[in-house]
Amino acid sequence: MNRAAAIAAFTLLAAVAGAQDRPGVGPERPFQLAPRVEKTLANGLRVVVTRQTAVPKVTVTLTILSGFSSDPPDLTGLAQMAADIVQEGTRTRNSRQIRRQAFAMGGSLTAGVSQDFSSLSTRGLSEYAAQLIDLVGDVAMNPTLPEDELAILRQQHLQTVSRQKSSPQFLSNRQFRRAVFGEHPYARTSETEASLGAIDRAKIEAFHRAHYRPNNAILLVVGDVEPNAIAAAAEKTFGAWTKGDAPRPSFAAPPSLVGRKVYFVQRPNSIQSSISIGNLAPKRSDPRWFELTVANTIFGGAFNSRIVRNIREEKGYTYSPGSAMTGFADAGFYRFSADVRNEVTGPTIAEVFKEIDLMRARGAEGAELQGAKTYLRGVFPIQTSTQGGLATLLNTMYVFGLPKDYPETYREKIAAVTQEQVKKASETIFGSDNSVIAIVGDWSKVKDQLSSLNEITFVDVDGKPTPAPQ
Repeated sequence: MNRAAAIAAFTLLAAVAGAQDRPGVGPERPFQLAPRVEKTLANGLRVVVTRQTAVPKVTVTLTILSGFSSDPPDLTGLAQMAADIVQEGTRTRNSRQIRRQAFAMGGSLTAGVSQDFSSLSTRGLSEYAAQLIDLVGDVAMNPTLPEDELAILRQQHLQTVSRQKSSPQFLSNRQFRRAVFGEHPYARTSETEASLGAIDRAKIEAFHRAHYRPNNAILLVVGDVEPNAIAAAAEKTFGAWTKGDAPRPSFAAPPSLVGRKVYFVQRPNSIQSSISIGNLAPKRSDPRWFELTVANTIFGGAFNSRIVRNIREEKGYTYSPGSAMTGFADAGFYRFSADVRNEVTGPTIAEVFKEIDLMRARGAEGAELQGAKTYLRGVFPIQTSTQGGLATLLNTMYVFGLPKDYPETYREKIAAVTQEQVKKASETIFGSDNSVIAIVGDWSKVKDQLSSLNEITFVDVDGKPTPAPQ
């Protein structure tokens, strides 16, 4: 026997022995977060502290309850620009000092903006928790909004817009969101050249003055800290912050979705199609979120889902298909997405709707249902085991007003989801006859496969209607 054959035989024997000796799955361990300490300052700032002692670090997040949906329609990106520019200088620190101080405390300062909120986050060694809170507070309350830094940021954002136009996945998602939400602010996913050109320092200053208020904010602190000491540090830093009535976004009704509406973004010479399929879904605080999550996990939200088994494992149409359900304060959406070869664009869409119809008609049962629930119950503690993961969960809870016992009861409620609930959830989130289909690709290569789809709107990379490609 040669060396290669011997290695192969040994590997096979080891695999067989390993399979025979592999222990069974043990009992599920109880999951319990450390108690949260909550305090509301006199100016309305909510302070939430959770002690997590696994590592001697701390994560401090100041969330402003205003995001993309608070942008005026012609100033998309204003909230993002505000969150970026406040980090570039305060009355007592310039941008270089801000970053040096964060780095000296073992961490960094970042900003993120979503549809309903903007967040300033810093992480560092827990011994500097009070100083990190002070740094975040200074950035949020006392920005100087320097013109030279704004000019740099604008150029960076313009470069991002340019890169996005070359991304089929971005274009597919953007067109999908615009079609699903119409005039609703959740349709706006990114800046444009026009909106960036219209955003100046005066507009940013006005946005900051209106929205960056303590009664429109939440301070979340997770880490190896003493909660009462953190509450005292928060009072010291933010106690003098002046409250104000932050304007609330105006939510127009999303368009009525009747029929399968196709939006095609022409991308000449593309060798594949980027596909998005979906529709409206309930908002994040909807009490049905648990059964909706289980249904989506079975359909396309996990690597062993029906969609993955069908169009990846069985047919080889694509490497990484999947679906996601996203919930915001006022509404949500479900979206299947995949990049597929030109020649299987039509068959992929057909298979997606076949699986949707099966989910709507039968739901799921037996081992498949139990497997999805076991998976979700198992990954939940992993997702919250890090400071960043736990901070993200708490931020979701407080932004969307979820029950205070959400982390402690999550696994119990997932376990209680029934076959009938999954069927009803599938009927709720998986649109069949009424869906949006957004495709980015080369029309000449795929048009014959889409002949059964009647209502097709052609748009350019900016989302503007255009004649059908010749």
